[in-house]
Amino acid sequence: MTSEQNMLQASKTSEEILLERARKLAVPLKATEDSGERIEILIFLLNGERYGVSTEYVKEVTLLRHLTPLPGTPDFILGIISIRGRVISVTDLRVFFDLPRKGLSDYNKIIVLSGEGMEFAILADQVEGVSWERISRLTPPPDTIQGIGKEFIAGVFPGPLILINTKAVITHPRLVVDRKNGKL
Repeated sequence: MTSEQNMLQASKTSEEILLERARKLAVPLKATEDSGERIEILIFLLNGERYGVSTEYVKEVTLLRHLTPLPGTPDFILGIISIRGRVISVTDLRVFFDLPRKGLSDYNKIIVLSGEGMEFAILADQVEGVSWERISRLTPPPDTIQGIGKEFIAGVFPGPLILINTKAVITHPRLVVDRKNGKL
């Protein structure tokens, strides 16, 4: 065999290898990889950790502006704001979950949650966006999470992304306003 024939044979082998690789890559994903229940989550940051809430309860996201402190409220209630004529309380989940506190900045966002007869906002350092996650990828909360926050953690997605049980938060007795007795 001449060197030209050797190169032609080697090139055929390379071409065959590449075709075989292409065939393997062209196989459609298995149905099980793409199936399963999914949840749409709004992802935000608190103290450098990624958290998510179900978009089912998210009414809007906006900048924190014109916060009015409200004397006599629990320390996790930062105050109230007015959004298009609606008065909304702003809750700092860091304080509510017994996480380290951090001061406010001009960049803080609020996420207005609504559902189960409640409407209030939670503070976020930053909002990353919306993502669809497979429920099957959700793992139980780690044992290292202690305090009041653990009861509000639905689980953790890879990343990590801590999923907050939004319904449990908005229906928790410490956050529910008792209009009959005028208590928080």
